Amino acid sequence: MPEAVASAILRPAMRSRLAVFLLSAALAAYGSGPAQAATKVKKKSKATPTPTPTPTPPHYLRAAGACVKFERGQYLILAEVGETGRAFRIDEATSLETRPVLGTRVRVFYVEGPDGPIARRVMPGPAPPVNYPK
Repeated sequence: MPEAVASAILRPAMRSRLAVFLLSAALAAYGSGPAQAATKVKKKSKATPTPTPTPTPPHYLRAAGACVKFERGQYLILAEVGETGRAFRIDEATSLETRPVLGTRVRVFYVEGPDGPIARRVMPGPAPPVNYPK
């Protein structure tokens, strides 16, 4: 009797649509596991920004020694004991972090220019070793 009631209420075209709807609802509830994971769309990766070129600082050469002669704004001559002195040009870009005096030890960061070495930084040299009494 229930079939007769169902067939009396729904026409055959409506019964097929209802069956398709119920079947698709059952598949959607059951099939949301691994099948859906395989069909996921990958997120589009963001393009990494290109780095802007920045000027790299020049690599300084180093020298150290005792100050033999210093002419402000002109040159500085350094020498080690028993060695020939070396002259460094001093220009407006040179940073004097110490006052070179005859006989004091200084360190120089320099670059090679077309006319010879150009001092970029003149710093105090290492302090002489201190002999502590025993």
